[in-house]
Amino acid sequence: MDFSKLSMIFKFAILAIVYLIIFFALRIMYKDIKSGGRKKVSNRKGTFGLEVIEAGENTNLKNGGIIPVQGELTIGRKNTNHLILEDQFVSGNHARIFVKNTDYIIEDMGSTNGTKLNDERLEDRAILRVGDEIQIGSTLFRVIG
Repeated sequence: MDFSKLSMIFKFAILAIVYLIIFFALRIMYKDIKSGGRKKVSNRKGTFGLEVIEAGENTNLKNGGIIPVQGELTIGRKNTNHLILEDQFVSGNHARIFVKNTDYIIEDMGSTNGTKLNDERLEDRAILRVGDEIQIGSTLFRVIG
């Protein structure tokens, strides 16, 4: 057997493998550039948020305003919350809304006056649906999405 022919075959095989690696790397980079470098997150609900129905005692909210919910939204009177409510009936850390799998969950954080979901006091956690109404203190929100 002639080693020069075998050597030539190995050279072409290695060259073909290198070109395949380059091709697949360029294809992956093209997909990343096309999507803007963001991973696609499946959100079957689209844009999710809270619409202010009644602002109550809060000067930082107005009726008809929209509060987007992305990931987690904490609600309360303390400045460490994402949504700060200026209401005497709202606890420091009153409630939070977060994503679990594909559902949005509302959780009462042990507030004194409670959180109402569709006019019923929320005991622990509940899955939010579009159209649900949330009352925290004198503020009323409607879930949109």
